[in-house]
Amino acid sequence: MDQIAKFFTLYWIIYFPTCIAFNDLPGFSSIDEAMTGLIVVYALFKRGHWSTTHYVWREYFMFLGIIAFYTVYGLMYGRNPNGVWLDFIQEIRPYSVIYCTWILNPQFSERQKKWMLGSMVATLFVWIYTHADELGGGAAENPVIGQLAICCGMAWYLFRDESLKTSYIALALVCTGMLAPKFKFLGELVCFVTLLFVIKKKIDFNNPKIVAGIVLMIAAVIYVTWTKFDAYFVAGAEEDLARPATYRTAFGKILWDYFPFGPGMGTFACNGAWKYYSPLYHEYKLDHIWGLDRGGGFICDAYYPSLVQFGVVGVGLFLAFWRKRFNEIREIMDMRYYRIALLTLFCLIIEQTADSSLLSGKGMGYCMIIGLCLCSNINDPDLDDEDDEDDEDDLEPLPDEVKITPNFCHDDK
Repeated sequence: MDQIAKFFTLYWIIYFPTCIAFNDLPGFSSIDEAMTGLIVVYALFKRGHWSTTHYVWREYFMFLGIIAFYTVYGLMYGRNPNGVWLDFIQEIRPYSVIYCTWILNPQFSERQKKWMLGSMVATLFVWIYTHADELGGGAAENPVIGQLAICCGMAWYLFRDESLKTSYIALALVCTGMLAPKFKFLGELVCFVTLLFVIKKKIDFNNPKIVAGIVLMIAAVIYVTWTKFDAYFVAGAEEDLARPATYRTAFGKILWDYFPFGPGMGTFACNGAWKYYSPLYHEYKLDHIWGLDRGGGFICDAYYPSLVQFGVVGVGLFLAFWRKRFNEIREIMDMRYYRIALLTLFCLIIEQTADSSLLSGKGMGYCMIIGLCLCSNINDPDLDDEDDEDDEDDLEPLPDEVKITPNFCHDDK
């Protein structure tokens, strides 16, 4: 286990500057693919040392079987076979990172946590310093600082001692994203504040107060992001704008025209469809829209439309995967991990409406954090009696066979 923690510490330290902050520098453009391959190979190499339950890796191998089926389907029957392999490399990334982190279950020492946090905070402020001329002002928008800031805040909250001071420092780190906020980041900030400072108990859909709090959070997210939300999904829904047209065509036409397995990987709203221009854009008369023409910059600008490549079956599998993760998040006993797991899930939901970072190196940070949170019930934890008492009304009874052991964030050394 010590070797696994050392591997992840080094992996974490390398990941944030190379895959998020400075991925646009020469020589870094393919490092996210290398990092994905590295974690998969390491997980398989350490197969005899996995400390998670066997159903996790069985589920991962099932996922690999599904993605293999869609790869063969795309090569044999898809509309854009040239784009299949490029799309395969991206589609396999987020799920592999979640599963492999969960499988390996790294348990960090206090020193390792400090090294990881130090590298993240240093990366954040070095990025701010080197991009100072792009920051500030009402028109300044940059997705990188928002993703760096939210990941730094979540990691700080997880890896430091549980206290109000830790929460405020985490919030301060997240607020650095306001130097050049994208509209998505504003919604993520609302979720961060709500889950860390407002929601005191686990979400119970039978508790009217907690449900009201979540409804108010969603309303606040829509309020702070309304300008772009309206442009994409309400007022702009019938206009020939790239993103609304992508959503409308994906779920209104392509999903049903290519029932049940879709037009194949690399055909729509993905990097493969951009690099090897997909014939679907001409077929559905999207090639005249600015940004969706050959070489257009908005082809892979939102994640959800890319799901239609896998058809109704693939959309169902996607929803089943995240529903299962949501149910597992609800079983997390430590409130810190519960909050961060939910926050990561909400951030991904918001982020992918107008971004495809889940498929890129930038999304790997969210996926690693989800994997770490899913490990929390496997490991330790010394949950204090007061927390258990406070949450008693919000927890569903666990089956007898579920055992709670120490949380890796509480170092026993």
